[in-house]
Amino acid sequence: MSRSVLGATALIAALGACSHDSAGIQEKKSGGVKMVTSALGQVLPGKKKAAENAAPQDPNALAAAALQSLQGPVIMVTFEANKAATVAAMRGQNGTMRTYQTPDQRAFVLRGGLLAGTRGFGRDLMSADTSAAGALIRAAKAGTAPRVYRYLDGDGEERPLPVSCTITPGGTVQQGPVTAQQVGEHCEGSGVSLDMSYLVAGGTILASRQWVGPGLGYVAIQQLRN
Repeated sequence: MSRSVLGATALIAALGACSHDSAGIQEKKSGGVKMVTSALGQVLPGKKKAAENAAPQDPNALAAAALQSLQGPVIMVTFEANKAATVAAMRGQNGTMRTYQTPDQRAFVLRGGLLAGTRGFGRDLMSADTSAAGALIRAAKAGTAPRVYRYLDGDGEERPLPVSCTITPGGTVQQGPVTAQQVGEHCEGSGVSLDMSYLVAGGTILASRQWVGPGLGYVAIQQLRN
């Protein structure tokens, strides 16, 4: 399936409506940051200095430019903590696993629309077990599922961060010709409490708010062209 999905602002506004957490990362020792659900993107990575004085960029304009200049499947990713956004084009696929590369050679790995890894950002997500949760989310079915995130420690050793997750379907939202199902996911364990949210249509995750890890926090991911 190859198609361009709906406007960036409309999809993320609908996504925000199905998230029942407004605190960002909620570790037991501290509160988190407020969820960012407004403009998707302002700058591309690698342009940090210019971005500090730049006016916010229209997310729909960023999406349109990406679709014109990039071939194949394209996503837009926004880091919630600093509002920095980038676009990424698919550079490899193995079954349901897709690797998307940004213009500055960083990478996001998605498995069936769920974040399974990052590279080049520092404090990266090395891998994640998402199969059980992903099946429920894409089917918009209620249930519980385990997740295991993996990160490198200070000695370069991979350490697991297991959590237990509850998936809860929400209402539907109509965005032009597409009817999308809202799905929420709440995870706890290993000292963290996480809330993620998804917009699903036809078994495809159109947009999502997902946790990368303790260092990078939450990201908003939108499929611009699937």
